[in-house]
Amino acid sequence: MIAWPESLVEELAFKRVIIFIGSGISASSKNNDGSSPPTWKSLLNSAKDRFLRNEEDRTIVNSLIDKELLLDAAEIIFDDVDQPERRRFFSSIFAEPRFNVSEYHSVIQKINPKIAITTNYDQLYEQQCGALVAGQGYAVRKYTSKKLLNDVRSKDNLIIKAHGCITDTEDLILTRSDYFKIKRDHSHFYNVLDSLLTVNTVLFLGCSMGDPDIQLILENSNISAESDHPHYAVLPSGMHPALKRAMENAYNIKVLEYELDETDGHSNLLESLASLKDNMDSLIQTLR
Repeated sequence: MIAWPESLVEELAFKRVIIFIGSGISASSKNNDGSSPPTWKSLLNSAKDRFLRNEEDRTIVNSLIDKELLLDAAEIIFDDVDQPERRRFFSSIFAEPRFNVSEYHSVIQKINPKIAITTNYDQLYEQQCGALVAGQGYAVRKYTSKKLLNDVRSKDNLIIKAHGCITDTEDLILTRSDYFKIKRDHSHFYNVLDSLLTVNTVLFLGCSMGDPDIQLILENSNISAESDHPHYAVLPSGMHPALKRAMENAYNIKVLEYELDETDGHSNLLESLASLKDNMDSLIQTLR
């Protein structure tokens, strides 16, 4: 079980925490045949098998994926894939609510962050929150939205799709070139995101922490507005202490580790999140 810092529990109770949802949370979902949504790495492997016919390119991509250079691998895979083919590929994986929401989505909703950010293309958290229908107390906005700041200030909870959504495959952030385009064409999004990550605590769940966008924003905010209050990344145990210190120094991120279970995988994480919810509820009760 994770020993949650009391300061984090307090900030959650006072709605000062943004929960950042990565592909590891979606990977906990299942459909009727037992399969799960792909992680970023498995998605690239599927795309490679579908689109690459040149054996030399496949060898290069395999090497890049093994080295965790996923943006470069995506650049090669999708280099000459037109939009209709991209749409067919992603729709075959994500379209329709074929995956069921998981207990992780449920407990995150119960924690009830005012703002949740996700890099996932799927709509599983929106499905859990009933946010696929307007007027349910949630706003869902992609990085392309000009209304993002309005929704940050509104009474409704906000779900930010930082890399786009399966509902519009042309706006998905896939490659290194896409990262350049989003920074060039949607600077307003980065202005808002930078501000949010500067004045709020962020709890990263199911994230590899390798997203260059997030690294850059955290690095900038850590330099421009130094704070004694860290962000938190929940990760399986085993990270080298030197890497944890580097994350803390560069991004002001404290790593909270949990043990992987030999039979149930990430079940200790689910129990820990349920405990976090209980701790938050207990604090709220004492404050009333």
